[in-house]
Amino acid sequence: MTDKTDILNLFTDMVKEGFIYIDSTGTIKLYNKKAKEIFGIEKQAGSEHTRGRVNKGDIVIIGDNCLGKDDGGLKPEDLQKIGVFDESIQSSDIFLGVGLYESYDRCPVYQYYRQKDKSRKSFELNTDFFDVSISIKIEEKRILISFGNESFIMNYNNSIGHMVVIDKNTAKVKFYQTGGYTARGESILKLLEGKPYRAKGKSADEFNVIGKDIFSIHEKGTTIQEFYNIAKGENGSYKDKFTEINGIPTLCSIFPVEYGEERRGAVLRVEDISALKTVIKERDEALSYIEEMKKIINENVFDYEGFSHFSGECKVMQNIKNLAFRASKSNSTVLILGESGTGKTLMAETIHRASNKRNQPFIHINCGAMPETLLESELFGYEKGSFTGANSEGKTGLFERAQGGTIFLDEIGDISLSAQVKLLKVLQNKTFFKIGGTAEISVEVRIIAATNKNLEEEMKQEKFREDLFYRLNVFPIWMPPLRERKEDISYLSNRFIKQICDKLECGEKFISSAAQKSLLDYDWPGNIRELENALERAANISDSSIIDINHLPIKITESNYKQDQWEWETFKGYVGEAEKRAITEALIYYEYDKKKAMNALKIGKTNFYQKLNKYSIKS
Repeated sequence: MTDKTDILNLFTDMVKEGFIYIDSTGTIKLYNKKAKEIFGIEKQAGSEHTRGRVNKGDIVIIGDNCLGKDDGGLKPEDLQKIGVFDESIQSSDIFLGVGLYESYDRCPVYQYYRQKDKSRKSFELNTDFFDVSISIKIEEKRILISFGNESFIMNYNNSIGHMVVIDKNTAKVKFYQTGGYTARGESILKLLEGKPYRAKGKSADEFNVIGKDIFSIHEKGTTIQEFYNIAKGENGSYKDKFTEINGIPTLCSIFPVEYGEERRGAVLRVEDISALKTVIKERDEALSYIEEMKKIINENVFDYEGFSHFSGECKVMQNIKNLAFRASKSNSTVLILGESGTGKTLMAETIHRASNKRNQPFIHINCGAMPETLLESELFGYEKGSFTGANSEGKTGLFERAQGGTIFLDEIGDISLSAQVKLLKVLQNKTFFKIGGTAEISVEVRIIAATNKNLEEEMKQEKFREDLFYRLNVFPIWMPPLRERKEDISYLSNRFIKQICDKLECGEKFISSAAQKSLLDYDWPGNIRELENALERAANISDSSIIDINHLPIKITESNYKQDQWEWETFKGYVGEAEKRAITEALIYYEYDKKKAMNALKIGKTNFYQKLNKYSIKS
């Protein structure tokens, strides 16, 4: 070796990337230290064994996570070498097995799995066949072969074939697979075909690749073939390309080497990105953890912002709480839908308190309780002397009083068509005239409306204006009736009874199991309000620390048998309730995206819309 070559090798061994130089015939002329580390052909540390080959009767142990890939091209029929004659085994299967090489003195022990089974976290084979065990850990990307007290681990990126051979005469390990087996020509297939393997350990000779053909060290993959073609004279080069060489993920650059106009060869610069993939995996795991923490924090934010009022552990209520929180951070008009007693007013107040308008007025008007003749003057106010009986100083309307804050229009479905017209103008322009006034008044208010009516049905009957509906229905939130989230009844009952006992100062009380069953069996037409009232009555009646069935209203306890009887006798009605609930929950979960709800439920469009109408589901 010349001094110039020594200097070149010393220089290339100092760099952090792997460098391989081949001449125009594909012969390796330079292979630096880093390249040997990347492809596992540096001097092997660890347990020592001499060179040799697999002999008849030797015990062969194989752990392969994908037959045929990164194992030399092993086929199912090649397993016959260890006594496995099983035509059901296929290429790409996961295989764990132990058998005698070219001997039938003892039957092999093995297991195999299809790749679809990779959803499992691990595969294991434990056998008294010379005390052998094999495990493949999918998430850890590791194959472990144990023999007696010795263990041999192979880590992998995508696929790997791991093999250990035990000498038939000494019962000691004579070969074990390590990284770089492709470069050393020690794949499972080649060894089963009788090819020799090299020695390992500190005393083993260094594997010298200089002067060898590039294809004898590296599989004939796309990158190595391109490297060879460019060295021979083809045009081309590239920089920092992600590719696999010998099953190892790398970042490669290929440059031609020329002297004048003559192509002398090519250089392959390579970086091992296995470590980078580990970092990316750790990053992804960290991001996943952060997302979980954000979810927990968001749930705590819900509670902090006042959304803890909306108790419930069911998925529907968690979704509603999420929607309400998002609504509180928006200035869009909110329409709260739901039966009486479901908590619409509390929802409106909570959205306001959690918004940036929390320090501004919150004006609540029950449109259904207001006579039509008074509603307009209450909403918009009037000038003095504008009509008989008017206040001599005039009156400021609720919209004007809500300036900068929120106005809550409760039972919006009960207002007359004439009032709807005037309300529509306020929603469109944020301006209005007082009764008897000539000056147009501008207001900046957040509008939240609520109703227990089906406004779409009201529109069909021409009782509610379509244009007003679409102005209101910007951010809809549907409050489900208690009968459609019965899994929350026990939770709500225990929470309410604690609050009630604190208010009444009557000491701690508990609900008996019989009373809990009655609460669960009842349909709750009055929803949460009725449940809270029933429990407060029971707390007042009970003289002990136990609230029993006899402390509940008679209509709750007497209806149980009839309700159960009706449900079981009227099977069609029972199925209908289930259908209604499934569609309602799907709509809520997908934020009223009907197409997504239909896909999730695997229901046709026509059938879906028929059921919306059949069950009067607010969509």
